[in-house]
Amino acid sequence: MAEQVKTLSPIREDLRASRILLRAGWRAAMSYRISFLSAILGGMVLQGTQLLFIGVLLAKFNVIDGWRLNDIAFLFGMRLAAHAFYVVPFGALLSIDQAIQQGDVDRYLLRPAGTYLQVITRYAPLMALGDALLGFGAVAVFAPQASVDWTPGKVVFLIAALVGGGLVETGMQTFLAGLSFRMTSTMSLRILADDTITRFSGYPLTMFSRWGFLSLTFIFPMAFIAYLPATVLLGRTDDLPIPAWLAYLSPAGGPVVFAIGLVFFNRMIRSYTSPGS
Repeated sequence: MAEQVKTLSPIREDLRASRILLRAGWRAAMSYRISFLSAILGGMVLQGTQLLFIGVLLAKFNVIDGWRLNDIAFLFGMRLAAHAFYVVPFGALLSIDQAIQQGDVDRYLLRPAGTYLQVITRYAPLMALGDALLGFGAVAVFAPQASVDWTPGKVVFLIAALVGGGLVETGMQTFLAGLSFRMTSTMSLRILADDTITRFSGYPLTMFSRWGFLSLTFIFPMAFIAYLPATVLLGRTDDLPIPAWLAYLSPAGGPVVFAIGLVFFNRMIRSYTSPGS
């Protein structure tokens, strides 16, 4: 029992430190209200262009890989809401290269809080709130119009899928951020990953052929963010070239991918070399 208490204590301390640091970062960011509101609006406009493009595309072709507008709009909302679970609390991962190049990691290593925790609380990513508002708004608007017979169980599955999808994206970005301790800069890789998810995860991924779909499931696990859970909710698991049970377990992929990314990040810290500043 004593050993369990000792194990839980550092976890509680990390969670407490995380709340304090995140609260301070967001409070500082919100002190400039014009900047705060314009950043939110910018985030909504940036992500909204993807929904506009989908609408234009479907107005021309009516259906994409058997999916009609309401279902694809729901898939888009799931993708963006899941993205919000990554970018709101973890969006500061984008600054990892700067933290390494400027020697900020030197200070992180001397403080009692974990390095990863200090990286993700470097600043508050204001544009992420625009992503969150648009994503959750899209889910609220399009979920009732999608081809889903909603039940309490499916609502719970949807929530688990959104959180799990956010953790999948967080895990991938955390893994790539870990490479920065050896490569100094991985911004191009992280932008490529983010751009790939933004452009393609709002579409039925089976349109990329069998091998393309398998690559986006097991190599670059983008399918776990929104597509696999959406096929369960929409009753389209028969379209998948993988066992249906994997789609039903897809929300659990988030914690797995995140854990792999975090372990890799913490292991790669050993390769950190101070710039001497």
